[in-house]
Formats: sequence, C-alpha cells, structure tokens
Amino acid sequence: MGDEEHGSRIRQSLPRGPRKHHLHLSLSRRTQLLSTILLVAATTLIVWTIFLGLTLPRKYDAGHWDLLWTGFDVGLFCVLGYAAWAAWFRRQVLATTAIVAGTLLLCDAWFDIITSIGHRDEWLTLLTGFGGELPLAVFFFWLYRRIVLGTLAAFHQLLGDESPPRRLRDAEILRLATRPEVTGADVTLAESEVHVTENWR
Repeated sequence: MGDEEHGSRIRQSLPRGPRKHHLHLSLSRRTQLLSTILLVAATTLIVWTIFLGLTLPRKYDAGHWDLLWTGFDVGLFCVLGYAAWAAWFRRQVLATTAIVAGTLLLCDAWFDIITSIGHRDEWLTLLTGFGGELPLAVFFFWLYRRIVLGTLAAFHQLLGDESPPRRLRDAEILRLATRPEVTGADVTLAESEVHVTENWR
C-alpha cells in the first residue's frame, strides 16, 4: 500500500466536524486568591481615600518640585517613544504600551489642571490638558481596545472557534495549547498515522 493511499484512508476515517479548541484558561487557586486580595485592597483604598480627604491640608509646600515633574516627563517621553517604535514596526507590545501611555497622560493632565487652579498659568494648563493630553489619552485607550479585539478576532477565526467578543469586558483570559487534548472522536492525522504505523511494525 502506497503512502498516498494510506494517508487517504486515514483522512477518510477521521471525523469531518469542526474540532473544538480549548481557548479559555481556567484560573488556578493562586489566581483566585490574588483576585480576592486585589478586591480587599480596592475596598481598603476607599476608606484610605476618605481619610485623606478629611485630613490633608488644602496647601502643602512640596520639596523637589522640579525633580518631580521632570522625572515624570522623562518617563512619559520614554513610553511615548517606545509606543512610536512599536507602532512603526507593528509590534503586539503596542497594546500594553498604549495602556501605560494613556494612564500617564491622564495623570499628567489631572495634576497639571488641579495644581494650576487659581494661578496665572491656569488657562495654559486647561488648554494643554483638554486640548492635548486628554484627547491623546483617549486615543491610546481606543488603540488598545482595537488591537486586543482585533487579535482575539484573528485567533477565533483562525481556530474556527465561537464568535469573538465585541467588548473588552467580555473577553476571557486565553491560552493556546501546543498539544490539544485528544478524545475518542478528536484525533489528529499525525497521531493516527503514528498509531497505524506502530501496528504495522
């Protein structure tokens, strides 16, 4: 029996229905414990925020003011530069960089606007905040959403799985097994050929 005829018989014996790909990652106990810890930390932060709002003074003479803002801007520059590199070379890491860049821009706009209220440069910070930093932050968040949902859609289409999620909050943690689970009705061609070959020896 030739190799082509042998392979053809094996293909005919295999099920022709779509294979089920196990994409969703089941959370371990450690991950569930981490989720509980984060929930407790978030709840504690609410109490801490209320405490700070009641006890902090309205004015405070901060030291190293120049180092504070120049250091922050240097970090923001590095993140934006890395995002530009990732976008130019079409790297998947652009999604993570976009989240970091958007968050830093939100923080930058928040502190600029709040600390300038009542001062001479208030109009300038309002202009740069609402005209530059906040729109750019929204753009980076939109970019993250587009990259993630596009990647998920590509995975689902490639693997023939169910329809991809349309919202980020509906997307589950994924894994792509390098060696899929084998059941009685789900056997790959390579595994079948190995099994038949071993029986012929």
